[in-house]
Amino acid sequence: MASLLFLFLLSYVINPLSVEAIIPSLYIFGDSTADVGNNNYLSDKAPKANFPYYGIDFPGRTATGRFTNGFVSVDYIARFVGLPRSPPAFLSNTNGGLKWLRGVNFASAGSGISETLWIDVIDIDEQIKNFKLVAADHRTRVGNRTTDRTISKSLFSFSTGSNDLFTLFQSLDPTNKTLENQMIESITNKFQDQLTMLYSLGARRFVVFGTGFLGCIPEIRKLVPGNNCLEDLNNLSLHFKNATKSLLQSLSSNLPGFKYTFGDVYEMLVPVFANPLQYGFREMKAPCCPPPCTLNSTYCRNRQEYYNWDSFHPTEAVYRMVAKLTLFGPPRVANPINILALVNT
Repeated sequence: MASLLFLFLLSYVINPLSVEAIIPSLYIFGDSTADVGNNNYLSDKAPKANFPYYGIDFPGRTATGRFTNGFVSVDYIARFVGLPRSPPAFLSNTNGGLKWLRGVNFASAGSGISETLWIDVIDIDEQIKNFKLVAADHRTRVGNRTTDRTISKSLFSFSTGSNDLFTLFQSLDPTNKTLENQMIESITNKFQDQLTMLYSLGARRFVVFGTGFLGCIPEIRKLVPGNNCLEDLNNLSLHFKNATKSLLQSLSSNLPGFKYTFGDVYEMLVPVFANPLQYGFREMKAPCCPPPCTLNSTYCRNRQEYYNWDSFHPTEAVYRMVAKLTLFGPPRVANPINILALVNT
């Protein structure tokens, strides 16, 4: 029965809500799973995806800077809440102003809650500082009262944590559970400070995506005999997503008006990895566009049947699945309520 419900939800078409339910703005924070082009404007030391064959299934076959073949999850969420387009990358709009009024995407590939292995990227602390600039711009244009009302009714989406875990795993002994607990607590404490900061700035509705099967991405599989998943890294991801879930429950209890949807990506993927064909995936290990995924690469033709786009990132099909389940799914995968319920609270 659970699998039938899962498949039924995946068949949903994502359409904009009625006018009464449209949110004012969508503010997006995170890493390469949410970046729509901010890293295009950073130094060459930052990871980039603004070249073919990235974006081959995006309208116009445009390599926007998204680390996949088409759309990412926040693009589908933006469409669902009735925005005319997915919010622009913060760095793409030097004039700010009117283009910022319906939301902004601050996400930066390679970033994390704390410092990561990547340099010259925009971490979550800096992304929040950039949001403060946007909020200040709103206040000068539409006034304090309108800005406060807009922020309180907007969605604040986070897709982060994977790069923190990659960085942590580099130096962590999987058998040292005491140190692992301490490090996970350190990351989640910092995340708590960041979410609390946004709450103090007026944010009330949050969408947070958990980390998934990090040990099963192609680049990590290379480290395991038989090209299998690295279960120690999967377990670390499971640990972090459970800690994040507990953190959000605590914030909801202690901060009046704090409401959230936790997109439990790990839980979403359990049935997919157990029976990929049932969910339309025929290839779970190999990347559709092998590294370095450039014009010299030979990419797969049946992209909707591939789980992985490149060595680190999923295909548009996976992002669409995650978006739909977070939008419409039951508490098992969208906890405690899904986005549909969240925007109607």
